[in-house]
Amino acid sequence: MDISWDDAQTFLAVAESSSFSGAARRLGVGQPTISRRVAELEARLGCPLFRRGKRGAELTEQGARLVPAAEQMARWAGEFDRLARGAEEAPEGRVRLAAPPALAVDFLAPMAALARQRWPGIRLEILASIDHVDLARGVADLAVRTRAPHEPGLVSVAEVAVPLGVFAAPEYAARAPSPARLDELDWITWAFPYEHVAPRPMLERAIADFVPAFASDDYLVQRAATRAGLGAMILERPMLPKSLPAPPQPAGLVEIDVGFELPTGALHLVCAQSMRFVPRVRAMIDMLGELLDV
Repeated sequence: MDISWDDAQTFLAVAESSSFSGAARRLGVGQPTISRRVAELEARLGCPLFRRGKRGAELTEQGARLVPAAEQMARWAGEFDRLARGAEEAPEGRVRLAAPPALAVDFLAPMAALARQRWPGIRLEILASIDHVDLARGVADLAVRTRAPHEPGLVSVAEVAVPLGVFAAPEYAARAPSPARLDELDWITWAFPYEHVAPRPMLERAIADFVPAFASDDYLVQRAATRAGLGAMILERPMLPKSLPAPPQPAGLVEIDVGFELPTGALHLVCAQSMRFVPRVRAMIDMLGELLDV
């Protein structure tokens, strides 16, 4: 029996989303299409792959056994697509770059204007997300991560140190002690389901019984609350070079003196080994390395 990649992709999307509607959104098709494809696959296999219920779609024992094979097919499909697209000679086509929201807003979006001028044939898409995207499957061509990659087939092509600072609205900063202790400030940080995302764990270690003054699962909402004067945020200091117009501080905010330098973070530019010499990807790697001076 031949199982097509379309069948395996549909099955894997439902398995990873635990939802027919979630799989439909991921694949860009209607939920009835997903339900029909899964039903047809189950009929050909002669066994149920999912239990439908109030909690979504749960894998059956038979379905769970198929997940590793479907994941391997996804890796092969991504590799096939990368190699096929790597036959190009000029740096043109779509480049998807995944990055944490802060970097996407403050660095990559302004960089896109320069990329457009230099490489008009490249269409840059920025995927701003806390969650890691799967580079092995070709969900993105490049990713900026806070840790070096350990997955097979991925490589870190650049690393840059990121200085951090405490920022707030000017009126809030004017009321704060100078220097201010960390426990003297009202903090704005990540909410569920991202309490594990930096810098919240650092604040929880440094401040006894830490409770944020405001929290959100969205970076832009946090920035808006900070600009409104609700409290302070730990942010990357601007990294944009002189070749790009950039304010000396995050827009609308000023830095607060806390009496010591915060630990420096690190960012890694990661891609699949098979993608690093594809012309359009190589062009973006070189540009990012030039702008970040790495």
